[in-house]
Parts: sequence; C-alpha cells; structure tokens
Amino acid sequence: MENCTLYTHEIDMGKVVARMRAHFGESAVNITGQDNNWERITIISGKKLLRKGSTLSITYRQRSVPGYTLMHSEEPIIANLLGMYAFVQQLPADNPALKDLLLAKITTINTEVVILAEPSFNGDFRAAVMEMAHELDGIFFCENNFIFKTEVQGFWDKSGALLLDVNGHSTATNLVVNIQSGYFDSPAEASDEAATRRDRSIQQLNEMSVKTSANLPVIADESTVVIRSAAEIATRTAILSAVNTVAFGYLDGPAVTTYLQQHNLWDSTTDAEKAFLQDPQEELKTKETWKCEDIWVLLWALNKVPALGYMNDLCNLDMVPEEAFPFRGPASDPAVFLAGATQLRSAAEILDANDLYYRAHWACVDARIKGEKEPIHPGIVYERHYALNWLINYRDQPWDEVTCDT
Repeated sequence: MENCTLYTHEIDMGKVVARMRAHFGESAVNITGQDNNWERITIISGKKLLRKGSTLSITYRQRSVPGYTLMHSEEPIIANLLGMYAFVQQLPADNPALKDLLLAKITTINTEVVILAEPSFNGDFRAAVMEMAHELDGIFFCENNFIFKTEVQGFWDKSGALLLDVNGHSTATNLVVNIQSGYFDSPAEASDEAATRRDRSIQQLNEMSVKTSANLPVIADESTVVIRSAAEIATRTAILSAVNTVAFGYLDGPAVTTYLQQHNLWDSTTDAEKAFLQDPQEELKTKETWKCEDIWVLLWALNKVPALGYMNDLCNLDMVPEEAFPFRGPASDPAVFLAGATQLRSAAEILDANDLYYRAHWACVDARIKGEKEPIHPGIVYERHYALNWLINYRDQPWDEVTCDT
C-alpha cells in the first residue's frame, strides 16, 4: 500500500466527489455518507480505466472552525499544523522567500486529505490525485512521496514542483497563497489606542527609511492584551540564558541539563530545548545562538536593560550587569535573579515594541519576496518579534510554537 497527504484551505469536499466521478465514472466511485458530507471515497477496481486489483481510498479531517490563521488548540488537525509550521520554520532554505510563502500557506490550511492506493499509485491514480490537488489548490507533504516517486521528505505544490525539502532545496519558484473571503471574521473596528500605535510605528519606520504597509491589521490594545507574568518571563529568561551557553560552545548539554534540574527549572524547559541539550548538532547550535536577541527582549521587559536598541545592532549581553543576569556558569544560582525580577514594563511599552517589530518584520519579508535587500537586519527583527509575540500571549502559543505572522 502507498499513501500521500494533501493539504488545502478548501472546506467544500463535495468537489472531491465530483472530481473523482468525472475522472473514473459514476459507477467506479463508492461514497460512504452524503456527497457534501462524506466519510470515505473508495474507487472500485475492475473498470476499464483501472488496473485490476487496484483501489483508491480517500478520507479527510477538517478544522472545526475554518480559518486562515493558526491558534494553539488541542484539536488534532490544528496541533498537526502547528507542528508542521514549527518544522518548516527550522528548515534551511535556498529560497527564503518561497519558505515564507509556504509558512503563510500552512496557516491557511483547513483540510487534510489522506489518500491510500492499493497496491500502489499507478499512472491513472496519480493523474486523479493531481487533478484533485489542482481542484483544491493543495500542497503535498510526505516523508516518502509515492506520488512523485521519491524518498525525499518535503513539500510539493499542486503541479509536482518541490517547495522545500529537509535540506532546504526547492525546484518551485513561487507559491500562491489563497484565502477565501468567507473565512475572515468580520473586521472589528480598530480602537483609537491601536490605531494611534500603528500610525506611530509607521512614522518611526518611515524615519528609518523602512517601508511598511498601512493596510496591516492593528495588534491588541491594553484592554485585550494579557502580558505574561514577571515570574514566567524571569523563568523563561533563566532557561534561555543557560541553554544559550551550549549554543556558543561554552558548556556541554549534560552540564546545563544538570544545572536546570538542580535549580527546579527543568519542568519549565521546553521539549525542543531538552532535545537540543541532548543532541546539540552544529546546525541547531547556529540557530540557537540567535536566542540572545530573545533573552535581550525579555530582560528589557523585566527592566533589566534600558532599551532594545537599533534594529541593525546585535545585542550585547555582556553589557547586562551581573546581578541582572540569571546565568553566570554552573556554579551560579538563579534564585536571586528570579526573586528580584518583579518589575515589568507597562503593557503600553511592550505593545509599542511589538507593533513596531511586527511592521518591521513585514518589511523584511516583503523585501525578500520581491528579491530586494532587507532594509534592516532580518535575523534581529525576527527574534525580537518572536519574543515580543510570546510576551503578549499572541494566540496563546507556548514558547516552541510562537508564530511571527506578517
């Protein structure tokens, strides 16, 4: 048996029934359920178009509430999509603009279609699946792609072009991200506070010669935002600071693991951080070194550093006073830092920074998609946006699953 999975923003699965009947004929297609609310489609062998003994079975699952964004949820398909998004985020990419489009596409997915072929995808089955992909404007994700006869793990578009594999390679050059207007919530009127903050950010960026869009949505305001607590921020800072030393090669994974366990920080260490400490591969080390920018933002939120600084200037954690930094080696004790980290910046200050970096991040992505040079340092902007989104509980996402939508 061979299988493949197709992901689409479409929710009208009646289109699949119509497409299969058009391809194979009415009598070859068995439906469990109603045409517009079916549970399974089975293509029966023995018809002249099919090799004898072959069957095609199609099932699907959907979000309970269709949408175009991803929020943390226990719903299985949402959990799967969040995992997929996080997986793509950490992949290298020969074409970063295409990777950004793939990430945007993942957030719009509403339906996961699973297709099984027995004993295999013959030419006609493959043709029918590709027709379905076009009908649904879908993308494929497979560990072993039986449709395209390759063992490469990655993503393919509806034409069969490779969007991104685990090594960062692509053959596609573009990906259209469609969102049906019916999925959008009725736009809420921007509060005066949020609109003023947006306008102020745009002015700041214009003064820096950074072009952004006035059409981007506003972010939360003080009446709706829930800033994470000082204790939670301090704990996250302490963990990041310890893990970061492994990224830079100052300590090894077991030493930091022991430290985190001894100081009751292990339970708050994320699964991704634990995996990194267990096997800190060089590629992951490089990615993890960027977390100093996240540490810098969290220290700023705790009033331990006076300002975030310029978007083109890497932070310098050596400038942080010793008493204001949680980790100074395995012999240090984070208790003093954790006990003293009680003063948070105001929600208005944190929202101001979040709005500014959100719009700056959009400018970087827009420039990259257009093949232009980013107007500011994209790595610094991304990491600070990531930490700021976590601070404001953006979509209630835990640390490993924070998204930086633009």
